[in-house]
Amino acid sequence: MKFEESVKIAFVKMIYDVIKADGKVHPGELIVLDNMKKGIGFDDAFLNQAKELDYDDAIVTLYNMPYEQKKALAKILDEVAMSDGSVHKKEMTLIIDTFINIGIGEESE
Repeated sequence: MKFEESVKIAFVKMIYDVIKADGKVHPGELIVLDNMKKGIGFDDAFLNQAKELDYDDAIVTLYNMPYEQKKALAKILDEVAMSDGSVHKKEMTLIIDTFINIGIGEESE
């Protein structure tokens, strides 16, 4: 799936926030992040730019994207959260809040 640049940076922001949500960066999370770099198409400089993006600005961008892209984000965030063998409560809270804020569950397929 191809993403506009603003959507891509918001995706990467959310991936990074889930990775750091529990205060630890696990090797499995880094593997998933590396795979996302290839799949979504970004580099370390882009990651650094995404880290600086404000959460609320990312949410606005993600809220306005098509439902299919929202489903792709949901799948990616779930994969990131589970990549270390367990889902930390802070990761789950962030993911659920993100889903609510971008309208996942409010739209029909």
